[in-house]
Amino acid sequence: MARYAGTASFGAAELFMQADELLGYLRKVDYDKYSPLEGILAQTEAIGDPALPGREQGAILSWLGAALKDWENHLCIEEPLAGEMRRLKPLLAISAVTDPGFLTPGAHPLHKLLDTIQQNAIGWQPRLGRLGETHQEQVRKAVDAALAGFGTRGQKLAAINTEMAANIARARERTSRMTQRLIEAEQGRIRVAQSKRQAALMINAALDAFPAPESIGRVLKGPWYDSAQLVLLKFGENSAEWESMSRTTSDLLASLQDPVDDEGNARRQQIFEQVSRLPEELRRWLLSLQHDGGAVDEVLELVEHLHARILRQQSLELQRIAPLALPGSEAGKRPRNHSLDQIHEGQWIIMDTTNSPALRAFLVMRMEEDQQLLFANQAGIKVLQHSFAEFARLMANRTVTLLDGDECFSRSLARSAGLETEDDLDELTGVAAEKARIREEQRRQAELEQARRARERAEQERMEQERLRQEQEQLEKQRREEEEAERLRREQEQAEQARRARLQKERQQLIKEKAQALQLQEQWVEISRRYREQADLERTRAGTGQAREAGQTDAMNLNLPMGTWLGFRDGDEATLARLAVYDRERDHYIFVDCEGKKIQQLGGRELLIRITRGVVDILEARSGFRDEVARIQTQANS
Repeated sequence: MARYAGTASFGAAELFMQADELLGYLRKVDYDKYSPLEGILAQTEAIGDPALPGREQGAILSWLGAALKDWENHLCIEEPLAGEMRRLKPLLAISAVTDPGFLTPGAHPLHKLLDTIQQNAIGWQPRLGRLGETHQEQVRKAVDAALAGFGTRGQKLAAINTEMAANIARARERTSRMTQRLIEAEQGRIRVAQSKRQAALMINAALDAFPAPESIGRVLKGPWYDSAQLVLLKFGENSAEWESMSRTTSDLLASLQDPVDDEGNARRQQIFEQVSRLPEELRRWLLSLQHDGGAVDEVLELVEHLHARILRQQSLELQRIAPLALPGSEAGKRPRNHSLDQIHEGQWIIMDTTNSPALRAFLVMRMEEDQQLLFANQAGIKVLQHSFAEFARLMANRTVTLLDGDECFSRSLARSAGLETEDDLDELTGVAAEKARIREEQRRQAELEQARRARERAEQERMEQERLRQEQEQLEKQRREEEEAERLRREQEQAEQARRARLQKERQQLIKEKAQALQLQEQWVEISRRYREQADLERTRAGTGQAREAGQTDAMNLNLPMGTWLGFRDGDEATLARLAVYDRERDHYIFVDCEGKKIQQLGGRELLIRITRGVVDILEARSGFRDEVARIQTQANS
């Protein structure tokens, strides 16, 4: 009313048209030539009828006329479907002035019927054949049924919409199956292309790292390349199988390199290990030759022959093998074309052709890596495939026009009322203020949430810094403990080395002393023999010797230094001892054996008596030894 009542023609209160009269005029309007209100005015002027539609009716008919004009401008439907839809204009005009529900765009059954037909007829063309004829027949029957059921239009239109929606759903399901097959086929092609590229990259990397015989190059660029593609298609790039095949490729080339002179033995050992492992790996991954066992054996025999030459120290003719060509290597280097950002999957287009009618198609698949656009018709059959650059050129030349399938009758009604967006509708209905309040509340909540998250992040950062500090302290403590443990270990090692050195020195000293004792023992045996001979002479003088012994023993002075070795004889047995302690106050001598154990303790008088009797021999190896023995013998004889 606010938009159209001021400009619409309407009669005075006493000259308003009656409802039946208004509907009669609306049925006779030439809608191809006039809008509903213009058609009524043309009829009344022709017959001189002064009656006019009322203010509200005039505004509604003016609004409907503007909506129909807008709809015609956006009705991108081919004939005869567009003509079938225009047949509903009289019903639209009558419903506009008789049904209050018509004033809500998108709610009335007629709105839904037109919207459904337009959305699903955007890709219709006569060239679709039987599928196109079926869809055309469905639209014709729906329009006929809507016009025939005018008296019971509410229930009738709802049933028509339901049947039409079911038919369209079945058609879409068939189209979806066809496009899915098309997509899967294209994805398979892409996977094959990607597998070729990835396999080439792997083999080229190995060839770049190692030179190889020409025969091996032919194998790698032939059946091995085909097998690598099969492994990628079957297992994928991130699989353990692909990693194993890549490793086998590098190992094969590495095994064919000439051995280094100074490491010849290690190189041969490595080749021996590879010779036993590589044939099994090569047979496993030659998938492209699984159907031909003889071809597999030929490859293995070639590798074994080359390995045998390496093991016999025969050099191979190695050369740099040319790399494989990389399929699609330039795809990712093309500049991005921003004019295609508006092209999305499901977008309908019209392409002008020179030799046939314009082609309608929708985007099925957008291939970013290959920079290709794949289009199909309403039947789901592939009709176009263009590169990004070519399609952008066609758009720039206006050979391609983008179609908006959402430009339906309900949106034309809303636009004609001044409602371009949902915000316009909210402003009109008073919802805008509530939405603004909600947005403000959401903004405040977002600010609070942002502040809370900032506090949480700050707390997390603080805790993380504290954790890092504690970890650093723990690491520092651990480092100090390790240093202390290392210091103690070194000290223990040094102490152990010192102990071992001391023990070694003591063992050497003991060995030396034992050697000295053995030498003294031999000397003592010789002296004992001489003393035994002398003892025989002394027994003849036993009487005189015993009387003299008591008076002379006290006057003798034993000058025995510490450590002097003495031999004690008891019959034929002999004991070797060393002077360890001399107690001057008590005139006691303590003797020990080679191990330091006490074996004798004698007084000075007793020791002197044994020496004079010849049962104790002084065995000390020093310069005054013989003089001391001679002195004692002289004292004994005198």
